[in-house]
Amino acid sequence: MTRIKLPLVCSVFIWLVASANVQAGNYLCSATQESFDKPALLGEECPIGVSLWGKTKPQYNKSTFWIQCGFFPEELTLDQVNQIYPNVSASIWNKAESKGRRCLIGPYDDFEQVNLEVTQLRTIEGFEKSFIREVEK
Repeated sequence: MTRIKLPLVCSVFIWLVASANVQAGNYLCSATQESFDKPALLGEECPIGVSLWGKTKPQYNKSTFWIQCGFFPEELTLDQVNQIYPNVSASIWNKAESKGRRCLIGPYDDFEQVNLEVTQLRTIEGFEKSFIREVEK
């Protein structure tokens, strides 16, 4: 009996690690994780909203927010992820685009929190141009 349970437990664990869902606004986004040393990859259907540059306030009464931490030719490295994590409270994601990978952190429901964290993130070398994105709920 134990021999049957162990592979089942391992299979369930692998399935949980390999795929996930994230909520952005009113959308349920799919995500997959290719390996443990890279952030998960958000599905193409996941909305990332519009950019809020500078001190721009949210445009909508109810919003979800992302931090865009960059746009890179390839996925973030484990070293880059380890630099970011102490400064943010949300998950770090890659999102495939035709010309590279978008680095996103979130989603957040609280504008004050995302604003605080993007300010902290901008102090890290390589992430100085991070900004907030807004998705209407």
